Amino acid sequence: MTIETDEELAAAVKKAGLLLQEIQDYCGRENRPDAKVRFPRGYLRTASEQRNRLSFVQSKELRANLSYTLILTDSVLWLLVRTDISATAKDMLIKMFIFLGGALVEGILSDYLVGIVGKQRSFKKRSEYLLSQGIVSQSLHDDLNWVWDIRNNMHLFLLDVREYENQYNASSHVRCANAFKELIKTLNEKGRINAN
Repeated sequence: MTIETDEELAAAVKKAGLLLQEIQDYCGRENRPDAKVRFPRGYLRTASEQRNRLSFVQSKELRANLSYTLILTDSVLWLLVRTDISATAKDMLIKMFIFLGGALVEGILSDYLVGIVGKQRSFKKRSEYLLSQGIVSQSLHDDLNWVWDIRNNMHLFLLDVREYENQYNASSHVRCANAFKELIKTLNEKGRINAN
C-alpha cells in the first residue's frame, strides 16, 4: 500500500503500531529471530554520506569512526521521531544522543586542532581557542561547552543528583543537534588552519 494522504498515513501508523504490539505481546522479552521486523530503509544515512559531511577531518580513520557514530545518532533519532516512546525511556534516548554528540564534537576538535591544542588539553581549551581565533561564534562556543558538560554526565558515579530530573528533553536534543550542524558547517567553510 502506498500512502498518498494524511488520512492513509494515520491508518498505516495505527495498523503498524497494533501489529508491533501483537508481536510484542506474543514474544515478550524472548529473543526470537522470527519476530524481527524489517527496519525501514531510507532514514539512516550511509557511512559514505556521513563521511562526506566531514571533509575537513584529516584522519581517515577518525572520519570513518565519526561516520559510524553518526549512523548510530540517526538510529536514535529514528526512535525519537517515528515512535511514541516517552517518559524515562525517551529521556535516556535523548541523553544518548547528547552523549554521542559530545563524543563527535570531541573527536572533530581533536583532529581540527591537532598540533595547535594538543590531545592532553581539555575540551574547553579547544573550544576557547576556536572562539579566540574567531573560528566560532560566542553562541556556538557556549553550545559546544554545554554539550560537553551534558556529555560528562556519562560518569554516573560523579553525579550528585538523580537523573530522573534532568535536561534530557526536546529542546536539549535540538540544541545539541544544532550545535553539531553549525560546527561542521563552520569548519567546512573555514577549512583547515595551520599549526604554525
